[in-house]
Amino acid sequence: MDPVDIPVRTALMPLCYKDFHCLMGACRDNCCAAGWEIAFNKKDYLRIKRAVKSRELKAALSGGVSRLRDDAFNGFYAHFATGPEGRCAFQREDGLCRLQLECGAEALPMVCRMYPRKITYTPAAREFSLSPSCEGVLEQLWNLPQGIDFWEEDLPRADWQTIEAQPRSARFADIRSFCIDVMQERSLPLSRRMLLLGVLLQRLKETDWAEEGAVDGWLAWGGEQLRDPAAAALESLPRDRLGFLTGGVRVLLNLYENHRPGAGVYRSLFAALSADGEDWEKNGIGKFSMDTVRYQELENRLEELLGHSDAFFENLMVMTAFYLAFPLLSGPEELWRSYVDLCMLYGFCRFAAVCACGQEAGRERLFQVLVAAGRGLLHNKQRRDWLVRERLARGEGTLAHMAVLLGG
Repeated sequence: MDPVDIPVRTALMPLCYKDFHCLMGACRDNCCAAGWEIAFNKKDYLRIKRAVKSRELKAALSGGVSRLRDDAFNGFYAHFATGPEGRCAFQREDGLCRLQLECGAEALPMVCRMYPRKITYTPAAREFSLSPSCEGVLEQLWNLPQGIDFWEEDLPRADWQTIEAQPRSARFADIRSFCIDVMQERSLPLSRRMLLLGVLLQRLKETDWAEEGAVDGWLAWGGEQLRDPAAAALESLPRDRLGFLTGGVRVLLNLYENHRPGAGVYRSLFAALSADGEDWEKNGIGKFSMDTVRYQELENRLEELLGHSDAFFENLMVMTAFYLAFPLLSGPEELWRSYVDLCMLYGFCRFAAVCACGQEAGRERLFQVLVAAGRGLLHNKQRRDWLVRERLARGEGTLAHMAVLLGG
């Protein structure tokens, strides 16, 4: 099918978007020490150079900002150099930014001014989203027991855009809105909602979009399933606690070996689940042994912490789906891959949250672990794509496997 032009005339955001504020020095997992490659364009680079005045800041600038002369950096002009612990050279001991304190927020590169916010155009709207890899965002999600509401308003004419996309993307707004309705349907446990979403998206994947009224028919059918989820026969799909734990360990191992800034957190999660406790590394990761009884004990601790409610994790996954502009509609396979990706994120976040309780069953510890998971997975599309491809190559991309991935 030839691409079509889709006019974008509205803005869409979670209501909590405008209430977000950086925790600054009070943040326990400051993004300035996340080990990220913070690169920026020539305009940002020159703004920093012009703004710096004091001798102390000039010294920090000389070693803290480097030019990028390699085409592999996709046109970025310079970046902030980080130390061995992944800390930005401009971050002070109290967690605050020397550059911002001396020169004001307007001197910062756009990436620093924006995170964890993201503004992007989708076929639905100009969307304002928040990344749940930030402690301040997690704090917001914790304090929304009634769920996330969204606000839509007209865009000023100067912000209107027309985007070119596949014809099926013209229905993105309706499909994504329905997906969020499913995720927020509290008559079902969250894992069951996520699985019902898979049942619905599998049907959409197999739908002939060229047929007139195909999407409207799917939405009507999906509404019937949502009103009567028993009709989707979710209980007939398999549960496998050991398979769920094995999948969690597989993702955790990838993060532990490849995401240096979060290594300490990931190591503690292994220790919580290991039959050898803190000595889990003595036999080598290849001989890692899980303590499934211990996991059940920690899961009970997490349920106590969450007040036996799915509200926080519901908010986490709704915000994640919105941030990722889920589901992808460029083709049937891309649609299903985006669902597998979302299930992987949910399954690992839940697994990691349980293991977090091995050290402390508290909100601060929970946030620390979810921040590490978000920075290692949500903000590394290449890693997620590899994990999804690996899962599909093993034949583990079916709805039945998603049932295991969503909680065993």
